Amino acid sequence: MDAEFGVFLAFLLYTGCRLSDATSLELANLDMSARTAYFPKTKTDIPRVAHLPPPLIAALAGHPKGLDRVGKVFRFRKCGRLYTLLDKAAQAGGVTIPDGVAFHIFRHTYGKWMKDRGADLVGTGAWASEQAARGYAHLSVSEEARKADRLPNVWKWRGK
Repeated sequence: MDAEFGVFLAFLLYTGCRLSDATSLELANLDMSARTAYFPKTKTDIPRVAHLPPPLIAALAGHPKGLDRVGKVFRFRKCGRLYTLLDKAAQAGGVTIPDGVAFHIFRHTYGKWMKDRGADLVGTGAWASEQAARGYAHLSVSEEARKADRLPNVWKWRGK
């Protein structure tokens, strides 16, 4: 697999940013010591600062082109080749990405992870409104649903 593409996917996963934000990120807006990435222009026209958690800092530190240069952090742009790389990575990992989702799956995963940890998704800056973030509320399992853990084990009855 393309090493830079692996770092790129980690970036999407750990920041919840959109594909367009990641592909346009300039090295000048990446601050490894502050562990932040600044997006001056986003889909919502609201500038955003994303936090870079430790696993992402480690991935970025291993960026095959290094970070001590000028220009964009990643060489990728939205095109068919980028989607082909994603398809190959998913296939190699034994993962099926639903049709029509592609790179947005990383944003959904970030949203789910953050929601499960009690984060206010609007507070992360990744979502502009409660209405937009509300769609992630259903992704967390309620305490009531967890009561299914107490259901009888039918395989135990069948001698398995």
